[in-house]
Amino acid sequence: MSPVSIRPPGAATLMHVAIFCPDVDESIRFYREALGFSRTYEWTKTYTGTGKTVYSGRGVYIELEGQTYLELFPGGVPGQDSSAGPVHHIGLAVSSVDESYERCLAAGAQPFGFDDWSGEPTTVTINGDPEMLVRVAFVRGPAGELVELYEQYSPVIATER
Repeated sequence: MSPVSIRPPGAATLMHVAIFCPDVDESIRFYREALGFSRTYEWTKTYTGTGKTVYSGRGVYIELEGQTYLELFPGGVPGQDSSAGPVHHIGLAVSSVDESYERCLAAGAQPFGFDDWSGEPTTVTINGDPEMLVRVAFVRGPAGELVELYEQYSPVIATER
């Protein structure tokens, strides 16, 4: 019997973002304490149907909700500029940017800013069509990863044109 996908056909959804971590257990602790992730699945080997090993080593999925995960692997350099790699940041929708930001800092994250903005919670308008009003903040996680905390105030802002 052939495997059957658990996802229906159609648009893609975010399943996971992979992070190489100097300390996987520290990253698990941070994401559980600060942002409510849960540890759900751990493995030490990935192989094909013919038995060929394609990955040998520790891997951990921690779930945010609804089958959205961070995939953590050993490796990486603490504080390394994650924008230098192919993944710029992890965007996480939260119910309160301010509360989540404080929890992140209390759990060991560092603030991260751009240009003349410190990265602390701030409200911004995204000037798409239509515009959106959101509150955002950025922090560095324990593996040096850049995390955006994102709170959407309204689906759209009514604009007069």
